[in-house]
Amino acid sequence: MGKPVDIAIIGAGNRGCKYLHLLAGMPDKVTVAAIVEPDARRAAHAATILRNAGLPEPVVFADCEDMLSDCSPTAAIIATPERGHYSQAMQLLDKRVNILIEKPVATTIEECEAIAEKAKEAGVVAGVCHVLRYHPYFSELIRIATDGSLGEVVSVSHRLGVGIDRACHTFVRGPWGIPRLTSSMILSKGCHDLDLVTAITGSRAEKVYSVGGKHFFTGEKRPAGAAARCINCTAEKDCRFSAVDLYRRRKEWIGGFIPADSGTVAEEIERQLREGNYGRCVFACENEAVDRQIVTVAFENGAVATVTMNLFTAEDSRDTHICLTGGEIHGNGRRIKIFPLRGEKTVIDFSDQAEAPYHAGADKAVLEDFIKAITTPGYKMLATIDEVMESHRICMLATV
Repeated sequence: MGKPVDIAIIGAGNRGCKYLHLLAGMPDKVTVAAIVEPDARRAAHAATILRNAGLPEPVVFADCEDMLSDCSPTAAIIATPERGHYSQAMQLLDKRVNILIEKPVATTIEECEAIAEKAKEAGVVAGVCHVLRYHPYFSELIRIATDGSLGEVVSVSHRLGVGIDRACHTFVRGPWGIPRLTSSMILSKGCHDLDLVTAITGSRAEKVYSVGGKHFFTGEKRPAGAAARCINCTAEKDCRFSAVDLYRRRKEWIGGFIPADSGTVAEEIERQLREGNYGRCVFACENEAVDRQIVTVAFENGAVATVTMNLFTAEDSRDTHICLTGGEIHGNGRRIKIFPLRGEKTVIDFSDQAEAPYHAGADKAVLEDFIKAITTPGYKMLATIDEVMESHRICMLATV
């Protein structure tokens, strides 16, 4: 076995720390050489992940430039907010560092193309964390739709249920509620879904149409007497969007609530409810993100597709209906039902795997694929920047 790949983690937020947990379990393949994180609290939390795994703590840097002036990692994972991806990727590629970028790659198609071109010039691996391509259910859905057994793809109808808890946390109270500071929801969240659709159709988009916008989480819809913060609101116990219920009672979506030194997560939850962004009434956040959107795509090969994205669903969910010249495929995220125009129906059940952590193992699979592409001459990653460029282009054309 060869020497472990030395890797830098750029960004120690939610996704960066998830990858750190997984990398800590792969000491024979990877050595975490550096962490780049300007927030001292997050940086300390990230270092603790490795220390708890009995691994050496990496050097922590405030920015990518400082890290590159001090060390030369073989690879880096970019898991920062998307507005920083372009500059960080270009700095790393200048030093011929192999990169794995959290989606979306960047916030303009020109930046995505520049990163891809720079990676080719540098002769390094440039992968994207499009984990659905590595998910057992979704990879099988793509395989069945494209292996020719049911003929050609005619149409795809795909629905993305964002889930109201995720929606309130991320796209209303959280930073992605202001797309001009982050990215549009169809890019930040829906790029997975457009990537799935482009993989199924196997074609470039010829025309893209989109409708949607912000409808519900506005000041005009704010209930009479509602307080600016849920913790002070007399209607909180009956409110389906309550931050008190989400964070204090149910303890959901608190992974990013990192306590101060010697503090506890419970104390950080209370701080957020009293004074943080995550304690605000959803009707008083001044968010600009859409709360529903429909994208229609006509592809060059004749296939058509619709992607419907909606915040107002009880759970995170995805379901897909594919019509082909030789049959239909229905998928609900747990089961794939195959209906040939002639022959017996087939059902493939992924229910046991669907609830497995880290996207049913897909997060680890993308890391392993990245490492293999670095260490194995001639091997190509499944999710490269070139592979996902078309879905990013559609998302940017579809932004409303």
